[in-house]
Amino acid sequence: MKIFKWIRGYFEKVRSRFRNKKQEQDIRDRIVKTKGTTQEEIKTRINEKVNQDEPLSQIEIEELVATQTATELQALVNTPTKTRKRVFDLVEIEQEVSELNRKLIDIQVKQRQVEPIRFPQNYSTDKGIEELERILQKHDNKQNLTLSTSAIDKLKSRFGQFDKFLQERILVGKHQLREAERAKDFKKFKHEIEALHIHVNKQIEQDDFQSAKLAIRKLEALLKSIQALSIKIIQGKAKENNRVVSSLVSKTVELKRKLSFRETEIEVKRQAEELKRQQEEAERISLAEEARREEEKQGREQAEVIQKQQEEAKKKKEEDKKQELQRVLAKRSNWQEFAQVLQANDIPTLYHFTDKANIDYIKRYGGLFSWQHLRKTGLEVPYEGGGSLSKDLDRRYGLQDFVRVCFTENHPMMYVARNEGRIPNPIILKINTEVCEFQNTKFANMNATRNGHSCGNSLADLQRIKFDVVRQRTHFDLSEQDKPYYQAEVLVKTWIPIEYITNINQF
Repeated sequence: MKIFKWIRGYFEKVRSRFRNKKQEQDIRDRIVKTKGTTQEEIKTRINEKVNQDEPLSQIEIEELVATQTATELQALVNTPTKTRKRVFDLVEIEQEVSELNRKLIDIQVKQRQVEPIRFPQNYSTDKGIEELERILQKHDNKQNLTLSTSAIDKLKSRFGQFDKFLQERILVGKHQLREAERAKDFKKFKHEIEALHIHVNKQIEQDDFQSAKLAIRKLEALLKSIQALSIKIIQGKAKENNRVVSSLVSKTVELKRKLSFRETEIEVKRQAEELKRQQEEAERISLAEEARREEEKQGREQAEVIQKQQEEAKKKKEEDKKQELQRVLAKRSNWQEFAQVLQANDIPTLYHFTDKANIDYIKRYGGLFSWQHLRKTGLEVPYEGGGSLSKDLDRRYGLQDFVRVCFTENHPMMYVARNEGRIPNPIILKINTEVCEFQNTKFANMNATRNGHSCGNSLADLQRIKFDVVRQRTHFDLSEQDKPYYQAEVLVKTWIPIEYITNINQF
């Protein structure tokens, strides 16, 4: 077991040695890249970076640390020879030196951030002194110091600033200057406060309370400043200044009291006026409400009279319409002869095609109406059936107030209307032949809007219809000469009552 442990330990040492050699080679490569850069140069670069206005990023810090460490290790790497055994570990030294340099740069950065805050007035002068010391420390032999012209000018400039710094920092002069400035500020604050007192008093008299409050806030801020300044003044006028401050504070308090009293006085007056206005408004509203109720009462009475008159007029109008509709249903004196013609030609029923969506409206309105009557009375149905061209032709032949029925269930125009979308869901209504007995009913031997048709309300007009053609189930087997007669029509004036629609209850 011991031999295995020894072998494992040996291999661990070999592996560690190779790993260290790789790390050492990386360090040597970095050192080679920094050849030609001296430690003074890298220190100067660090100082420039630290003293710049923008803070150093972590990447910049790492680059400076790596460069400084590499320059410091140049002499150490070149020292060992092949004949002498190396007594140091380059990787460990590089890590320690890097960590120390990183801490050093961090300290310089923090010092750069702290010193201007702690010593804001003499910071630039202290920095100048430090720079003078660095210039002198560059030379080992202080007795035989030889400087260039530029260095001498730089020294003169720095020593001149230092001399000025010493003169400005004489305690007595500085104290006198400070006291003079404070006295000047005290006088300035006093004049500003007195001017504001006059301004606030004027605004209170003008009832400009908002502006007065803003000015008082400014007064209070100035009073705090002058009180703090009075405490710092230690000359013989301190008591007098305190009396001035007390007087200004009292005047301000008096103005605040005056503002509060004036505000209360104005508010009481405003509330009294508002109460009076509310009472007047309530009285006006009460009178207006009473007048409105009286007007509404008269309006209701007048509306009831008008409504009664309208209802009576509506009833009379409806009664007139009913009488008018009943008149169009009057039978001919010779209605039996029309019935005999239909019976002799085996015509038991007539037909009218419409859309299924119209059924509810037919039941609600009490029958079929001409499209002119629907529009005239304001009645609406989903599908009227005829297109604009058909209505124009109806007007040309005076047929706009007629309901059109036919002798066949397979009327060609029904399929045309469905294909054109005017009647998407067609159904066939069966019409009692008694509509032919009405006095105003007309008969057309073909489509009543076709050129060359014959149309009239006499018995002869009914007899002109080719019953042998209209009895055919379809027009496709007819000759071209007979096809127009397949569309023979019965035109019922204005209205076909629902009781004449024999299959209405099937829908």
